[in-house]
Amino acid sequence: MITGEFHPDDASDPAGFVEMLRQLKDRSGLTYRQLEQRAASAGDVLARSTAADILRRSTLPRPEVVAAFVRACGAEDQVETWLRARHRLAAGRFAPPPPASDQPPVDAVTTVAAPERTETPRPRWFARPAPLVLLVVTVVAALGVGFWIERRDDEQRTATRLPDPTASAGGGAPSSSTPRAGRSQIRPARTPHLCLTEGRDDTGRYTKEIAVQRPCAEATPPDTSLEPVADGRYFIKWFHPVFGKGCLTVREEDPGRNLLEPWNEDDCSTSRPQQVFRFESTGTTPDTYRIRPDRSDLCVGLRDDDRGVSAAALVEPCTGGPDQVFLVTALPDD
Repeated sequence: MITGEFHPDDASDPAGFVEMLRQLKDRSGLTYRQLEQRAASAGDVLARSTAADILRRSTLPRPEVVAAFVRACGAEDQVETWLRARHRLAAGRFAPPPPASDQPPVDAVTTVAAPERTETPRPRWFARPAPLVLLVVTVVAALGVGFWIERRDDEQRTATRLPDPTASAGGGAPSSSTPRAGRSQIRPARTPHLCLTEGRDDTGRYTKEIAVQRPCAEATPPDTSLEPVADGRYFIKWFHPVFGKGCLTVREEDPGRNLLEPWNEDDCSTSRPQQVFRFESTGTTPDTYRIRPDRSDLCVGLRDDDRGVSAAALVEPCTGGPDQVFLVTALPDD
């Protein structure tokens, strides 16, 4: 163990956390190439360019990158400590509580001006706490899973409603075949070892949780479930044992416009077309579909036709391309 003098729990903000990672590498005496090799020997993926990049930034690396980096630096027994610290910072709990002041308390009638806010504060997506026993059981799963944030618009907007398309992107008539409701895996058909699940925007322009493709072995939690609405339309629900339920929603404002993000289940409604999806069978291979937001001429695809891990899902013009074809497989109900 080489991290006896490092205390990632003391990091007061993401920049401080990254600085501790930088010190951890310096203490290890390893080059980026050696870190990559050590990670590979441990079964992790940590490209030298990735390791160098996270130390140049002041934002939190992804949980799996933190774990691989710490292990590669020789601190295998400290991985949980680092992930716990990262989880705290991702949740917005940056600075420790200030020390008690020696000054007398402010008189009750004194008016204290509130600090100016740049935007209206929004509650966490899952505001209802889980039972203590459940939190204890699932704490390991919760490490590395950021807090999902509600994206409810500050102003009521009327969504642009387009006529329902009568044909699939390929030009043929849509099939009547629809996926089975319930627990499911949604996988890009060309990379079936990857699943759509929770992740972050790897461009850094949008910092909250979105839908990305990741190895299926790392894709839960959250569990994905299809909830029928009517006429072959569905909510795509996510369920996390700690944070609860939410539905994937097409983001309609910048930054992150057209990305898919989870909203609190209480704010999921059939009246919001950006939360309801149609599954159109491709008619070529069983269980392959194009996924389309309701009343829209768009399709769900992968940004920049990317095949890589953590590529973001988004809505875009339908092209009939392979990045817009998904395998939808029913899973056994628990």
